[in-house]
Amino acid sequence: MRYYFFLMTSILIILAGFIAVGASGPNSVLSVSPSEEYVCGDADGSGSINILDVVFIINYLYKGGQQPADTIAADVDGSGSINILDISGIINYLYRGADLNCPEHPSTLPSVFDLRYYDGHNYVTSIKSQSGGTCWAHGTMAAIESNLLMTGAWADNGESGEPDLAEYHLDWWNGFNDYYNADADPPTGQGIEVHYGGYYLMADAYISRGDGAVRDIDAQSFSSPPDYRSDDYHYYYVRDVEFYIAESDLRNIDTIKQKIMDYGAIGTAFLSDDAYMQNYIHYQPPYDPYELNHAVAIIGWNDNLVTQAPEPGAWLCKNSWGSGWGYSGYFYISYYDKYCCQEYQLGAVSFQNVEPMKYDIVHYHDYHGWITNFSVTSYEAFNAYTASANERLEAVSICTPDDDVDFTVRIYDTFADGQLSDLMAEVSGHYEHRGYHTIDLPTPIMISGGNDFYIYYYTSYPGLPYDCSHDVPTLLGSDQRVWVPSKSEPGQSYYKSGGVWHDLYDYDNSANFCIKGFAVNIGLKVLPSGGLESEGPSGGPFEPDNISYSFSHKYDNSINYEVTVDPSIDWLTLDGDISGSLAPNTPAEVTVTINANAAGLCEGIHHGRVYFTNLGDTYDNTMREVILTIGTPTVRHEWTLDTDPGWTCQGEWAFGQPNGYGGYLGWGVDPDSAHTGDNVYGYNLDGNYPPYLPPTHLISEAIDCTNLFKISLNFWRWLCVDGWGIGYLAISTDGSEWTTIYNPGSLLDDKWNETEIDISEYADFQPVVYLRWTMEVNNATHVFGGWNIDDIQIKAIYDSTQILTIPPAVMINDR
Repeated sequence: MRYYFFLMTSILIILAGFIAVGASGPNSVLSVSPSEEYVCGDADGSGSINILDVVFIINYLYKGGQQPADTIAADVDGSGSINILDISGIINYLYRGADLNCPEHPSTLPSVFDLRYYDGHNYVTSIKSQSGGTCWAHGTMAAIESNLLMTGAWADNGESGEPDLAEYHLDWWNGFNDYYNADADPPTGQGIEVHYGGYYLMADAYISRGDGAVRDIDAQSFSSPPDYRSDDYHYYYVRDVEFYIAESDLRNIDTIKQKIMDYGAIGTAFLSDDAYMQNYIHYQPPYDPYELNHAVAIIGWNDNLVTQAPEPGAWLCKNSWGSGWGYSGYFYISYYDKYCCQEYQLGAVSFQNVEPMKYDIVHYHDYHGWITNFSVTSYEAFNAYTASANERLEAVSICTPDDDVDFTVRIYDTFADGQLSDLMAEVSGHYEHRGYHTIDLPTPIMISGGNDFYIYYYTSYPGLPYDCSHDVPTLLGSDQRVWVPSKSEPGQSYYKSGGVWHDLYDYDNSANFCIKGFAVNIGLKVLPSGGLESEGPSGGPFEPDNISYSFSHKYDNSINYEVTVDPSIDWLTLDGDISGSLAPNTPAEVTVTINANAAGLCEGIHHGRVYFTNLGDTYDNTMREVILTIGTPTVRHEWTLDTDPGWTCQGEWAFGQPNGYGGYLGWGVDPDSAHTGDNVYGYNLDGNYPPYLPPTHLISEAIDCTNLFKISLNFWRWLCVDGWGIGYLAISTDGSEWTTIYNPGSLLDDKWNETEIDISEYADFQPVVYLRWTMEVNNATHVFGGWNIDDIQIKAIYDSTQILTIPPAVMINDR
């Protein structure tokens, strides 16, 4: 007791004078009892450090008290034992601001791990073989598929086989490429070339706005774009995407390992080059100047694997180059690689909590997702939205700009006079890791169609994530960059600075904050979302001749409804549940049929509408269109070239008789007669084109296609070019802007060949259409006969219908 009293007196002296105690005393050798998370200095396990931790250690050392639950947390000087110096260390920390130096927890993770053999299960899908620069899409889907296997969500959704998602739907429709960007006007022509690269934040943007992910059997097409959307697609949503960095000293490596064990494969990237690969083990030294260029997925690790790096240890990775490469498609990357698990955006990306898409509506302004962080110091932002239907708002998503971020999300009903008011919901929390996160609202909020609402976001870390116009690498890691435009409107995103809300549009007129809302349409929902398109000859039959629609709602109570067609339309018949009372979540069905009256309709395009009406709420009303095309394309314009139609001939283009001249060593010779009659249009009817020739044209007269549709161009060609000399065909509706519609490349015809081209996309219903055949040569070594054309026809259906006067729908919604 006397010694204990002396020790307590010494501690009081320390507290009064901040004098470090150096006396020796009982010594407890460290017995590791690791916890998953601990606070260094928290000896009593309260979750915080205070004077009670000092008392706890004293009681343990000198009074036979309870051992600390986590002895490492009590060893604040890192000596490997608990003694009086640890008491002194905590006191100095509390009252002098000294550091605590607990030893690291010895890892409880296995030294070797493989998701293919995890507790008797395989959580890795089959190796794929990528086409083009789509490694990033394959790395993304490999991680998502792995998570679907771990959670069982794929099988629970009724899918068969292993998860198999469409990498190329992501590649075509990510919104960052020159094929499609909904924020650009026009939506094509700017951005990354399709199939030539991407990165994980692009995938996050695509998934978070609800464009994917979709199944391989839904929309896997590399050579041509799959349909953007379909009622038949199965969509999967990734609720959380987190980004990690192991750091050069690997202090965070256990975090990454644990995430692999908890959530499945992780996306990563590295510099693929044979110079860094030995026996399918990759290592790029951190000092090496070259940039990364390839994305893969991490599926495990081996702490003991000897690599080219100074220390052992490597990640086991799944590649996308087929099972014939590497170790049946797999290989290793050293823990000490320059980029793998080290690069800020691509090093280690975990796609977590993947589930079948359960939301009908995604409210967003940030089409391209998280591009950068807001440079103005601000902790608060909100996005303004308008309900597109009678809906139930169930969740929101945010991006946390750094690790260890506290957040608050609120839903407000009103923003007026610079103030948010009428709070409808609030949720707060903490995210340990940087990334994209989906947050369920404590109670879903009912919002009527057309009403405004506001999603507020507070983050404890300044640097609010937002979308804006930006440049991106043309390839993963490339120095070449292309511009990707984003779009914003006034009144969409706001940030608070100096206690005042400011419109983000005034700061950057392409910017929006990454704050989204996820809702379920509780109103009348009609499937499929498309209308009936039918066609056939005059008198019929017409195919398809019917379509069935299923409709339901999710209100709390039954609704009264009716399904009708335009009163002036007598060629459509409705059957099924065309009116009555509809209970919640109870599908009804109606079939729309083209009836016998359609046989008497004239040639042309006929329109009808089917209306779905909620008799108690006009905002629910929607419609589906019926388009009936009657007729068979026939010749509407023809040029047999028996006489000269007077088209514009540039250079050596001419109207006349072919002579069978030209060619090289008997190849590529002009015809010696027309296809029919005597004359053709051709380039240099007396021989070859020259070795160099700028684009030189034959231009048709103005062709009237005012009432024509389903238009095709037919002509007979004799074309002799080798690729250095080229012949192509373009179309225009104004004589100045031209679109190439035919370019066969190298072609050495030795007879007349018929060519048919669908030009309906450009020519249907156009009052003026021009056709232009072009001859062009670029330093040809050998020259040939070039273009000869004959017997040109425009085939189409003539629309003889009168424009129907159809009363407008009360409200037309895409539901």
